[in-house]
Amino acid sequence: MNADLERDLLAAGDGLRDVVGALRRAPQARVQPDFAAQVLAHLPREGGFFRFRSRWLTPPVLFAAAASLVALCMFVSLVFRPVPTFSVARLAECQLTDGSFSSSSAAPYVQAFAVTVLARDPSSDRTALDRAVDALVRTQDAAGGWGNAALSARNVAALAQAEGAGVARARAARRRGLRYLRMHGIGELSAGELVQEANDAFARLGGSRDAGLVCSAALAGKL
Repeated sequence: MNADLERDLLAAGDGLRDVVGALRRAPQARVQPDFAAQVLAHLPREGGFFRFRSRWLTPPVLFAAAASLVALCMFVSLVFRPVPTFSVARLAECQLTDGSFSSSSAAPYVQAFAVTVLARDPSSDRTALDRAVDALVRTQDAAGGWGNAALSARNVAALAQAEGAGVARARAARRRGLRYLRMHGIGELSAGELVQEANDAFARLGGSRDAGLVCSAALAGKL
């Protein structure tokens, strides 16, 4: 018993001495060290938190939840990812020192689309267009073509756009290209057909890391 409480009880009167004596004679409770563990061991595990933990907090369930969370994050990143912007200025940034726009195997296609875009956009840099036409003309072979009929038709159409924009050197190259097409029984592509090819190329290669290809095809497809 607390000493202060005992003193106060004894000071209250002789009648409380018997109460104090009885309290002092009462046996003191002693709790065994593993008392709490024994109580928990005898508790039923059905229902409540224990059942929830045994049913849901298992490795397969946790793995499935983590996989679902990762899939959700990927879906959100795809849906809400920023849409790339394409502009003539962005295309001009892709132009290399030799006037071309790509060093990949798709470079011939890129050049035709880029020349078309620069020629048809009045806000484009005329210097960039001149250099692009020069690069295209340099790859023209002695027969007036560019290796195959499809590519030659595409480049002739691009040169026609450049000639219409006032690039004088495009005229002679376009005429040589037309002679090549006629000799091989192939017609010149129209501007509309060139735009459709650009759309097809962008749909196939829109995820390409070749910025010149993606930008030129995207812009040509909007003409």
